[in-house]
Amino acid sequence: MRFLIGALFAASLLSPWAHAELMDEVSDRNELRIAIEANTPPFNFRDSTGQLSGFEVELGQMLARELDVHASFVEVTTEDLLPGVQSGKYDIALNQVALSPELQERLDFSTPYSYTRAQLIVRQEEKRLLQSLEAFKGHSLGFVQGSSFAAQAKAVEGVDLRGYQDTTQPIKEVADDQIDALISDRLLVPYAIRDSKLPVTEGASVGPVLSLAIPFQKGSPAFQSALDNALQRVKADGRLAELSKKWFGVDATVPPKP
Repeated sequence: MRFLIGALFAASLLSPWAHAELMDEVSDRNELRIAIEANTPPFNFRDSTGQLSGFEVELGQMLARELDVHASFVEVTTEDLLPGVQSGKYDIALNQVALSPELQERLDFSTPYSYTRAQLIVRQEEKRLLQSLEAFKGHSLGFVQGSSFAAQAKAVEGVDLRGYQDTTQPIKEVADDQIDALISDRLLVPYAIRDSKLPVTEGASVGPVLSLAIPFQKGSPAFQSALDNALQRVKADGRLAELSKKWFGVDATVPPKP
């Protein structure tokens, strides 16, 4: 699960495109260009037939219809995702981007479309009370590289952090007792456990609640209003909650309880 943070913007970016109101550009093009990585089921991924699928893919299609334009998905790398939105190569990103003060200095955001927090994956037979990040002092904890959860874990001294490209290998190492736990997204955890078919289970929820929102280039109030209104409509009539339950099994449109 990749919540991209301000490290992607270590170098200041200047747009090579003359910036007009984004809503006018989207309407003139009849196209909403949506950047995704397409590698994080059930958020966005390619299914067994090679088709783009997942919660954020369907959300992007839904929002494009509300804006009366065509949804055009562009698969990008982690390094290009948010810089591409900031420069104007892509109109928005739908890729589990968590709101943060640092990102809000560089990009504008929609209202949140989903909420999540970190959760642990542990062995089924785990007996230790690993209920917080502080409990991992002297223990090993896996994380997916590029995830904001790594920053949470790094804030605790004495944790043996192990970085991985995705969840497959660290879940196997948890099951094999090579690491003590994996920190991931509560919305991904049930899916990852089911897909692994290994003797692992859901552990404690840790860290703060994160708000997932849609980033776009600064300086487009008409686009922001149109996007927020579109989100409000799909929330108000229950479509967004229904989509969340379809992919996650829970209504992630409301913050999880502490």
